[in-house]
Amino acid sequence: MADEYLVSIVIVTYNSADYVEACINSIYARRGRAAYALEIIVVDNHSSDDTVRILKERFPSVELLENDENYGWGRANNQGVARANGDLVVILNPDTLAEDGWLEALIQPLIGRRRLLTTPKILIYDGSAIGNCGNILHFTGLAFTRGYGADKDACAVSEPVSYVSGCCFAVRRDEFLQLGGFDEALFLYHDDLDFTCKAYLAGFESLYVPASIIRHDYRLDVGPEKFFLLEKGRYVFLRKYLSTGDVLRFVPSLVVSEVLSSGFAAKLGFRGVLCKLRAVREGIFAEVPRLRGDKENLFKHFSRTIPNDQLTTNRIERAGVRLANKIFLLNYGPQL
Repeated sequence: MADEYLVSIVIVTYNSADYVEACINSIYARRGRAAYALEIIVVDNHSSDDTVRILKERFPSVELLENDENYGWGRANNQGVARANGDLVVILNPDTLAEDGWLEALIQPLIGRRRLLTTPKILIYDGSAIGNCGNILHFTGLAFTRGYGADKDACAVSEPVSYVSGCCFAVRRDEFLQLGGFDEALFLYHDDLDFTCKAYLAGFESLYVPASIIRHDYRLDVGPEKFFLLEKGRYVFLRKYLSTGDVLRFVPSLVVSEVLSSGFAAKLGFRGVLCKLRAVREGIFAEVPRLRGDKENLFKHFSRTIPNDQLTTNRIERAGVRLANKIFLLNYGPQL
């Protein structure tokens, strides 16, 4: 690895006082004999806790950008990358801990190669199991974590994924900027999905790197407000990346996805139903540009089925997912 590479780690904080010190300390502690220069840029989205005080008092070498309001995850990351000086950029959540060799392994595939996104193995915070090994994107826009709950030593093969995890991924800075960064209309969630799909249209590839390991304080839990943001993002995805012909072709699957998401909304109660309706209104009627590019490259990364072990709680629900997957497979047909 060339000594002249500068790596910029961009961390967006919002009331992250419980995590940010441990996160940054782990980055410095796990550098080892790294053959690269490192800078850390933190963009704070107007925290009301001690996040900013901790950063100023304990990490004077970290560049801190303070927003006067919460601009959302995507916009704040765009600010951080714009300020960065690195050849390579790593997007990292503040509620994470770095493991030995994580950064070297994550950026190594980017050295000498362009049009690539890399994402690590992400364990849950105590390191006992997998939280995420890249993500699963279904062609109806339904999205799931890959490998969630599996043994920490599982998912040992480096391979492409449907989309990289916004919790942590790496990219060349100039390419991030050429792609336009994150869609700032997405306040939270689906930003990573949207960015990866945009990259696929531009001919990029993704790579899951199991030798790069971090830990993340995450559990699979979707409440009404998170459901709203996920569903809104799903509708934006469908409108942005599928043509009218694609939508007509996938009508049976899209109907099934609506049945599944509506059933989940009902499980969340009255607030869940209201959030579903709000997502429909904001996701379908908002102004969304339709993107064009290497559609074959995009479609080859779609999953044709969805996992039946995530957000299902009984046999009936899992049987419903199995039936849905049969319809999905029949409707999708040969890959484009």
